[in-house]
Amino acid sequence: MRITGLRLRGILDSRARATVEADVVLDGRHHGRGSSPRAIAPGRRERPLGEPTVLGPLAPGELHRALLGQDVDDQADLDRRVTRLDIGAAETLAVSLAFARAAASAHPLALHHYLARLAGTTPGVPRLLVNVFSGGIHGAGPPAGFQQIMVIPDTGDLTRDIELARTVFDEAERQVQQRFGPARVSPSSGLLVPLDSERQLALLHDVVAAAGCAGAVSYGVDVAAEHLVERSGGYRLGPDVLTSAELAGRLSALVERYPLSYLEDPFDPADEPAWRALRRNLPPMTTVIGDDLFATDAARVDSSLADGILLKLSQAGTLTATLEASRAAREAGLVCAVSHRSGETEDTAMCDLAVAVGAELIKVGGPRRGDRLAKYNQLLRLAETVPAESPVAVR
Repeated sequence: MRITGLRLRGILDSRARATVEADVVLDGRHHGRGSSPRAIAPGRRERPLGEPTVLGPLAPGELHRALLGQDVDDQADLDRRVTRLDIGAAETLAVSLAFARAAASAHPLALHHYLARLAGTTPGVPRLLVNVFSGGIHGAGPPAGFQQIMVIPDTGDLTRDIELARTVFDEAERQVQQRFGPARVSPSSGLLVPLDSERQLALLHDVVAAAGCAGAVSYGVDVAAEHLVERSGGYRLGPDVLTSAELAGRLSALVERYPLSYLEDPFDPADEPAWRALRRNLPPMTTVIGDDLFATDAARVDSSLADGILLKLSQAGTLTATLEASRAAREAGLVCAVSHRSGETEDTAMCDLAVAVGAELIKVGGPRRGDRLAKYNQLLRLAETVPAESPVAVR
C-alpha cells in the first residue's frame, strides 16, 4: 500500500487544548482519520506526547518526509517507521490510527475486525467503568485523594448497563445539586464535589441505593497514587500522609465496607513490595489494575504486581505497541481494561480496540460531554455486531 496523501492539523481536545489529528490516503482512494487524546498529568513512564501544537493545518515535517509516497507493508511496518522519528506520541498515534482506518477500508473491514485480525483475538463486548466522582488531579489544589470513583454495572447486557449508568449518574447529579448547588463536571466527565475520597464513596453508596440499583453494580476506584506521593515518600490522602502499609490498610478497609471490585494504581509504580503485599490481602472479588505501573508497555507487564493492565493508546504511541502490550498481558493471564484520557477527542478508536481484543472492561468517563457520549454510542453500535460474552469474573 502506498501512502499518497498525508495531512496533519491541530484540533481541540475536550479541554480546549491543542492536539493532533491526521488524515491518511492509501493508493489514492482509501481514506482514514485519527486523533490523539492528551492527559492532564501523564505518568512518568509513558511515552512523551510532545508539545501541544497550534490549531489548523500543520506544515509538512518529518512525518511527511518519511511517509509520503512510500510503500508500506502493513500496520506494524507503518508504526515502526513513525516510532523511529524524533516526534511525540500524539503525532505517531494520530497517524497510526488514520493509517489503520484507511487500511481497514482497503481490505475492506470494519475497524474492530481489522484490529482483531492484527491481534489474533476474538472480539467481545467489555463491561463499563463509569466515572461518577472526580478528584485527585481534577480537584482544587494539590492532589490529595482518589482520581476517580466509579460505578460498574453488571447486567450482562451493554444496553442495560448504559441505561443503569445513566440512572446512577442522573441520581448522583441530583443529589450533588441538592447538597452543594450547581454540579460541575471534570475534564474526564465525573462530578466534582467538596468531599474527600472516602465520603465520595459513601455518597456513591447512597446514590446507588436511591437509584434502586443496589446489587446490580459494584464500585471502582482509581487511586492514581503516582500523583499522591510526597517528597517524604509517603502518600497524601486528605490531611494525612500515609506510609505504604497505612494506605494499604485504608484501601483494605474500603474493600470490606463497599462492593469495591476494581482498584487501579493503588501505589506508585516504584513501590513494588506494596503492590505485591496488597494483592495477597484482598478478596478474590477485587481486581488490582496497573495503569502508570505498566504504561501500556509490553516490556513492563508483570503478573506478580497486578491482576490486570489498563491500555491507553496515547501511552504506547501506536496501535502496534498497544496490541503488543495487550498480547503480553494475555500471555501473563492478566485482565485487560481500555481507557480514555482526560483530554479526549471525538475519536472512538479506543472502543474498537476494546472490542477487538475482547477486553473485559472499558473506561470512557461519565455519561456527559459529547466526546464521552461518542464512545458510549460507538459501543452501542459495536454491540449490535459483536454478541456480548457471558459476564467475566475480572480476577
